[in-house]
Order: sequence, then structure tokens, then C-alpha cells
Amino acid sequence: MRRAHVTRLAAAVVAVFCAATVPAQAAPQAPFQWVALGDSYAAGVIPAAGVELPVPGGRDGCSRTAGSYPEVLRVRLAAVYDLTNVSCGGATIANLFNESQEPTGYHLPFFDVLDPGYPFRPVPPQIDAVSESTNLVTIGVGGNTFGFAEVIYACLQLGASADKDTDHPCADAFTTGGDGVPTVNDRLAAVSQQYGELIEMIKAQAPNVTVVAVGYPAIIPEDVSTCAYGYSPEALRDFATATYPDLSWLRSDVLIRLNDVIAQQAATHNAVYVDTFAGTEGHDVCRPEGTNWIEGILDNSGGWALIHPNAAGHLRIADLVEAALPLN
Repeated sequence: MRRAHVTRLAAAVVAVFCAATVPAQAAPQAPFQWVALGDSYAAGVIPAAGVELPVPGGRDGCSRTAGSYPEVLRVRLAAVYDLTNVSCGGATIANLFNESQEPTGYHLPFFDVLDPGYPFRPVPPQIDAVSESTNLVTIGVGGNTFGFAEVIYACLQLGASADKDTDHPCADAFTTGGDGVPTVNDRLAAVSQQYGELIEMIKAQAPNVTVVAVGYPAIIPEDVSTCAYGYSPEALRDFATATYPDLSWLRSDVLIRLNDVIAQQAATHNAVYVDTFAGTEGHDVCRPEGTNWIEGILDNSGGWALIHPNAAGHLRIADLVEAALPLN
């Protein structure tokens, strides 16, 4: 009996010793390297798109959120893709490939929203995260190069003193190009040229990469009369004082054409295009709470949103992007 006890004790000691001396196995690394580039529609930015993710060394002002589509897919595809997410709110195409960016966080003084971390240090061009071993790059950019926020802000200002049903002061301003204002055609030409250059630079830096160009979602409904107008809480959750003719123009002549330019450049430079517009129709800013995947000037809680996808919108975009990814 004693010998049996000694034998069992010796076996236990050997087992413990072996467990202590064998090096711990590191978690397996995902086989493919993915870099997510983009602006606020990729980064998330707004509170309705989740909590802001911590950044080593403190906030960098890019405002990447946990509910943004790259972060949704980071979790969902962790066994396949190792994600480096360098998207940043406010980024232009140039900020992706040849210019540093000075992020603003949520500093919005014209809406009386002040970010205590502002100003933030410049961040390098996002393409710096792309290496020769990168297998996948997603791009969600173009709106800031076009100047979409500038155009929307002008529509709010010009529409405040216009007839909401018949006037189109914003379309007039950006179609004629008076006072040196770049026209829609000028802006789309700049996006087109720079987007193609961006794709080619990514491919030069990562010869075996798949580039996925992500378009912009259906922000504005086809029937713009479903949007509230004015300064009421309901209207501020939509497009506030943008007139109905201007909203129709923004949908057809700005957003749809911007997506067409991105799709065309993707096709020309052998990249994959993800059409998030068709995939989000019926869930625009002017839909009721719970149906809208895009927030308006304010979100449904009254917080700032400035026309960005909420967590539900990013979840839908994540589904569309995932369906386009290789190696699924």
C-alpha cells in the first residue's frame, strides 16, 4: 500500500515538474494580415457607434469605436485576419497615403461640443501601417476629400431661410461654383484621381494584397418628404434645415455619384468594391428609431452624431464587407 502511495506521489511530482518546465504555447496567430484604412465612416467616431477604444499612450483623436465595422470584423474573423485598424475620423484620401493628419476627436465648436483632449498630435499617413506582408487592405474614404461635411453645413445654413418644399439654394451654390466654390464636378474629379493613386500605392507597398473599397451607405431616403424640417427635436434627428429639393440633390448628385466614382476606381485598379448603399436602403437617417442605421445631426438620445452610421449600421456594413472578403 505504501509503495502504491509513493508511486502515485512520484508520478504527480513528475507531472507538475513537466508542466512547469514546458514553455507555454502562444495563441496561434491569424494567418492573414489586414489593415483597415479610412475616415469616420470606418472609425465609428460617434457615441452611437460604440465606446471609444483605448489607444496606447492616450487618446489620439481618431475616435475609433468598438462598434465600428472593422472592430466588429476583428472579433468575428480573429482566426483568419490579424487586424491593424488605423482609420481616423476626418481623414482625407491624402491622409491615407501622403499627408499626416491632425485629428480633432469630437471637437465641434460650431455645435458647442468641445473635446478636452483637443488639439491632438499629428498622426502619420495611414498607409504606413501597410507592409510587404499585408494580405488585405480595406478603404473607407472619399467623403472628406469631396468636402461632404462642408456641403451639408452649407445646406443647413442656406436652407434655414428658404422654402423647404421648393427652394434648392445648396444645389445652386455647388453647381454653379460662384465665389470660387469648387463645384460637385470639381470635387468628384479630385476624389477620382486621388482614389486611383491610393490603390496603386497600396499595391506597390504590398504586392500580394487584396484591396477592398467600401462605399458610403444610403444616408438620405428616396422620399425626402419623410424627413422632418426645422429646429424641432425630430428635425434635428434628421437633416434639420436642409430643404427637400436639396436633400434629393444630395442623394442623387452627391452621394450616388461619389459612390459611382469609388466603384469606377475600384474596377479600374482591380480592387473589390462593396456597395453599402444598396445594402442599407430603407434604413436612412429619416427612419424611426430602431429602423435607422444612420443618425442625423443628433442621435436618438439627443447626442451629437453629424450624420454617421450607428452600431446597427456598422453591423450591416460589416456583413457586406465580410461577404466580399477573400478566404472566408
